[in-house]
Amino acid sequence: MENTLFPRIALAVVLLVCAAGVLVSRTERAELTIRVAFLASKDDEDYIGAMAFKQAVEAALPGRVEVQVFPSGQFCGNERECIEGMQSGVLEMHQTTVGGLAALYGAAQVLDLPYAFRDDAVAECVMDGPLVKALGDAILADGLGLRLMAMGNTGGWRSFGTTQRHIASADDLAGLRIRTLPSALEQQMVRDLGAAPMALPWSEVYGALSAGLLDGVKNSAQDIVGMKLDDHVRHLFIDRHSYMAALWWYSEKQWQALPPDVQQAVAQGFRALESATRKVALERERPAIARFRERGGELRVASAAEREELQRRTAGLRAWYAERYGSQWLEQLDAESARCEAAHPIASP
Repeated sequence: MENTLFPRIALAVVLLVCAAGVLVSRTERAELTIRVAFLASKDDEDYIGAMAFKQAVEAALPGRVEVQVFPSGQFCGNERECIEGMQSGVLEMHQTTVGGLAALYGAAQVLDLPYAFRDDAVAECVMDGPLVKALGDAILADGLGLRLMAMGNTGGWRSFGTTQRHIASADDLAGLRIRTLPSALEQQMVRDLGAAPMALPWSEVYGALSAGLLDGVKNSAQDIVGMKLDDHVRHLFIDRHSYMAALWWYSEKQWQALPPDVQQAVAQGFRALESATRKVALERERPAIARFRERGGELRVASAAEREELQRRTAGLRAWYAERYGSQWLEQLDAESARCEAAHPIASP
């Protein structure tokens, strides 16, 4: 009898402890969970922004909201799955580029027109203005189930990087196979410069460069170095033809289920995310350029005359866009760009 009593008492104690642990975990569990999923890695601006969002929201609502961050395609493996997750309400938050959104709402490509923004100050001013708000409202009104919450940055500015050919002018792009997003506007831009576009997922770019299937990319210096594309990309032509805006979305279905005070905290969290991604994108460009050069890469910054020539050769994209989506968004873009240039004049030397 004594031999079996102790094990029984021990078992009872273990069961009581386990039950108490379950009870405690249930009482400590947050009321709401916000899942943030994106395809970029932990080294990307998107992750830094997501963590800034998490910190801001959880600090504002301690114990009430838990923010779970899923980078590198851990929650949804591609753009379509992530967007469908938000539309169904299975996923609360996701980030897309303008090019990534193009298949769903093509008119948004107005923000990807090349050479539309003079610099970061003008680009951020436009992203924070009425044009982007109107685009977000139009997408929501279209019944897509996506609420645009913030415009961050996911890499700086797109420029041209090539594997073998030195780029000294627009003519040097002729015939090259350049990777683009699955965006009709990006592909048409590459064609207008005499090159051949190849739409590939980001995860396949390194392998395609290694195999010689690609001659170049349209990416920032920090993305090229961060993904080690400079193992193959040996020439950078910094022309900054498009600002790499990151559109951050919230599931409309889930948004409507949030209490007003949580909505307010979430909106503030997005402001923290926006600021963090823009800041780190600026900070990372110079070290990335230095690293590219240290590894033997050749880099040229396009002159004002070269940018003007590139802009002239791609000017037909405005007519291409207007034929498909009308002139409304183009007119708003021009008005906003002019307003923001006036608000942020170039400092005198």
